[in-house]
Amino acid sequence: MLVHVERPSPRVRYVVDHVLGRMLGLDVTYVQDPEEFRRSAGPKLSYGRTPMDGAVCMPWSGGIETWAEADPDVRSAGDERSLFVVEGGEDLFAGIFHLLSLLDEMRCTARDAHGRIPSASLFTVRSGIADRPWVDEKVRSLADEIERRWPGTVKAKTRYANSVTVDMDNILRYAGRPFGRALGASVKELLRGDWSALAERWRIRAGAAVDPFTRAVDLVAEYAGSIDRSIFFFLMRGGTDFDHASDPDHPATRALITRAGEVGGVGVHPSYETQNDDGRMLQERERLQRILGRPVTVSRQHFLRWTLPSTLERSIAAGVKEEHSLGFTDRFGFRAGTCTPFPWYDLEHERETSLMLHPFAVMDSALIERMKLDPAEVVATMSGVSDLVRKVDGPFVSVWHDRYLSGHREFASWPEVFKRVMQHAKR
Repeated sequence: MLVHVERPSPRVRYVVDHVLGRMLGLDVTYVQDPEEFRRSAGPKLSYGRTPMDGAVCMPWSGGIETWAEADPDVRSAGDERSLFVVEGGEDLFAGIFHLLSLLDEMRCTARDAHGRIPSASLFTVRSGIADRPWVDEKVRSLADEIERRWPGTVKAKTRYANSVTVDMDNILRYAGRPFGRALGASVKELLRGDWSALAERWRIRAGAAVDPFTRAVDLVAEYAGSIDRSIFFFLMRGGTDFDHASDPDHPATRALITRAGEVGGVGVHPSYETQNDDGRMLQERERLQRILGRPVTVSRQHFLRWTLPSTLERSIAAGVKEEHSLGFTDRFGFRAGTCTPFPWYDLEHERETSLMLHPFAVMDSALIERMKLDPAEVVATMSGVSDLVRKVDGPFVSVWHDRYLSGHREFASWPEVFKRVMQHAKR
């Protein structure tokens, strides 16, 4: 695909390479000379104010080069949303860059109690764009136009896939816990007369029974035939108010990490304070690597606490190649308007980085704890989102937690929910 850009820039190169190269599988060749471009035969795309004969023409609004303090105008027609509309159509590349560069995240000052941006404050949510994989739908329409003009040109790299990620926030429920903490919990169980929980706790601590939270790994293994990719994110820090993982050096914890590495991929789940501590993320990643015995280059922030650009800069410095924190804590949807992984564009330095951002679309705790959905509603919601992703041949990424997949006691309903979603979402 020959591409002529009227006003070349790193931003334009980034979004064109992503859309045409990564998403549609096209070999992109840039032709700067307008006359040479006009004379060239074959598939062509131009991006500028002046339409070029014989090419797919993408109108230029100038929006891709601005650092807007206000939201871009949104034109709505039913479920359709258009950004940066100008005479001649929609400046699709400006709209995609606005979303993928996370410009809105950079300028937003609202924060919740954990220092996170509330979803209601984000442009994608307020505009309705987060409800669908907007970028992917627009790119599919562009692909259809290219195919109509030059059949057989598009060799899309994206394919529908069911990707399961599990946050191992606890790792184990009883094993690997400090003796004092176990003793305190036992006193509470005695006071309320919960003899079965008391006996279970000490049987497991004595090694006479299997910790119930190990079931999370077993359940993913059981449904491996319906899953295209699985990743377990392990929290390597415990004992603080927000970090509840079992001791990473406990034999049962180490055994479960090893087992998870046999079932799927393993990533680090940087602890609550890593977004404020330059060295801690690297320390936790290295600790997990020592246990696993191989490199760990995948990460998702605990509590989804991350800020731009500092957290992503720390991730790169710590050797992370894939970052999986891009999603919502209180709803489902597409935080950056896409289901497709994309490289982080560093706006401060105007450059594409090596860090790939992997969005997720649904998370069990968001639906259960924040949206208050019952099991049937969770199945319906997750299945519906997977259908949206399937239509654009993207990866459907769901987030689960070890406590829910355990099915233990108060979590008894949720393994069945997982099974039903896997049956629906499989490729």
